[in-house]
Amino acid sequence: MRITTHIPDPLARDAKIMAENEKKSVSSIIAEALAYYITEKRKKKLGRKVLEIAGKVRVSPEVHKELERGRMDSNDRS
Repeated sequence: MRITTHIPDPLARDAKIMAENEKKSVSSIIAEALAYYITEKRKKKLGRKVLEIAGKVRVSPEVHKELERGRMDSNDRS
């Protein structure tokens, strides 16, 4: 799907440099970055929902770091 967007010049330069270094297209670099962003947002939303269900009223900012550490640890075991 083609989507047209405007990004700041410094970000565009960084994307082009990264694409060259990784021998990928700028489009694929941006698609990977967007997929990562969406995945991380969903993980955080799910983490908050789980804690709310568990009866937690306040969510410490540290909880996201702990959840991510746990995910990284479980990925190391795979």
